[in-house]
Amino acid sequence: MSENHERKTLDERHQMSDLERLRHSCAHVLATAVLRIWPDAQLAGGPPVDSGFYYDIDLKHSITPDDFEKIEAEMKKIVKENQTFEKMVVSRDEAMTLAKVGRLGALSERDAASQFKVDLLNDIPEDEEISIFKNGDFWDLCAGPHVGRTGNCKAFKVMSVASAFYKGDNTRPQLQRIYGTCFKNKTMLTEHLEKLEEAKKRDHRKLGKELGIFHIDEAVGQGLILWKPK
Repeated sequence: MSENHERKTLDERHQMSDLERLRHSCAHVLATAVLRIWPDAQLAGGPPVDSGFYYDIDLKHSITPDDFEKIEAEMKKIVKENQTFEKMVVSRDEAMTLAKVGRLGALSERDAASQFKVDLLNDIPEDEEISIFKNGDFWDLCAGPHVGRTGNCKAFKVMSVASAFYKGDNTRPQLQRIYGTCFKNKTMLTEHLEKLEEAKKRDHRKLGKELGIFHIDEAVGQGLILWKPK
């Protein structure tokens, strides 16, 4: 699914680039890791995006950057396990049954239904194929495509976490969106992270404050720049 949760057409899925496919798979690795740490997490959607990937999660625990190391450590275990991504085509009734017993977006059946998967199932047109992708114990409602194994997702990093309304609708539940990025190899990942760090250093707001050109006073106005006399 795309960032706004509209389902891609079959042709669009076939046109997904190798990097998008890799990042889509890494989103599933992230989801698996989160569920190993917080088994009660409810998962919504996890697509690839321009900068990497994300997964939207409903969880009582508020995820912070302090949790990233723990999440990455679990992801590394899943990568090392080299789990196969397997596609299973199911009927609408079969998928709905799995969602209602909490099996979709989960590592096993649970007492609570997979509420977001039930909703996403209802969005799928009647004439469209419904598929589930499995890696290890993790089963997810997903159209794919994916790489062959979790072992392909070695060069990754959890980047940030933010709030996001389900389906971008402020009348819907507010979820935690974990962003990550993934590349074909660790050299490309390192180069990407170095570019981000360099861009951060060149940020005009940071430079301006360091050089004493201006300061920001939230008491005066949020984000309002106050220029200092030369």
